[in-house]
Amino acid sequence: MSNLDELTSSPQTALDPQDEVKIVGQYYDDKTARLIRKYGPGPRIHYHVGHYPSSEAPLRADDVTPDDIRASIRLHQEGLLRYAAKIWGAEQRLSGRILDVGCGLGGGSLFWAQEYGADVTAVTNAPEHAPVVEGFARECGVDARVRTLVSDAKRLPLDGAPYDAAVAIESSGYFDRPLWFERLARVLRPGASVCIEEVFITRPHGADVWAEYFYTKPATVLDYVKAAEAAGFELVDDVDATSETAPFWEESAAWTKAALESDSSLSPVDRRQLRISLLANQALGTEWQAGGVRLGFLRFELK
Repeated sequence: MSNLDELTSSPQTALDPQDEVKIVGQYYDDKTARLIRKYGPGPRIHYHVGHYPSSEAPLRADDVTPDDIRASIRLHQEGLLRYAAKIWGAEQRLSGRILDVGCGLGGGSLFWAQEYGADVTAVTNAPEHAPVVEGFARECGVDARVRTLVSDAKRLPLDGAPYDAAVAIESSGYFDRPLWFERLARVLRPGASVCIEEVFITRPHGADVWAEYFYTKPATVLDYVKAAEAAGFELVDDVDATSETAPFWEESAAWTKAALESDSSLSPVDRRQLRISLLANQALGTEWQAGGVRLGFLRFELK
């Protein structure tokens, strides 16, 4: 995820693939402190949307404090992982040796290790994030089951026994999907699952709004299917959760608004970033409600 003013390269700009990987990694390194401020303090910090059952209304800035909103965001982000676990049959498929590709600050990696006893390799291309994830794993007492790996997704090393599954939570939009699936076919065992939660394109304007904020343009589900099938995978699950995740943008915008109104210690630069973030969150919420993008859970199996 990113701020509109921080995108020095348009998603349509041609970049050398390795340069692009370095830019994205450096970008996430640079915003570590801001991620912890909004989604922390940890140890399980998530950087993705939340799942809101239909009976639950999002909190509003007029009613509560930034801390109240942050707590609600975190609760529903964990809810998204619990929803994913149910869809993907985590007790059977995500309790062994798994890859968490694009792990962010490791919230999902810790979740799979703590809740399902998985042995997790937390993959990030942001070098600064690796020691943060390791520290959180120690804090949770799962450092023996969570190891970090600084790597490009399409260059996952072929070390040791094959993995039982791979998970990508709102990270695969940054990957070269054909090369990623080709690599996964070499590091996963036959019958293993690739579990993906991601935003998919449904119309050009929604994709453009997402790309301006998150540094990458969404693909279609068909794009994923073609890349996966070419590498020997087949799609076995496709669950739409667009409506249940839409309230995240209202809460995210509410937190930003409340932080702007209540935190007098913010620097002018911080205030500008938050104002841009507020506008972007509002635009994304509009696209979510209008069907401009789709939030889906996919599961592929290696034949």
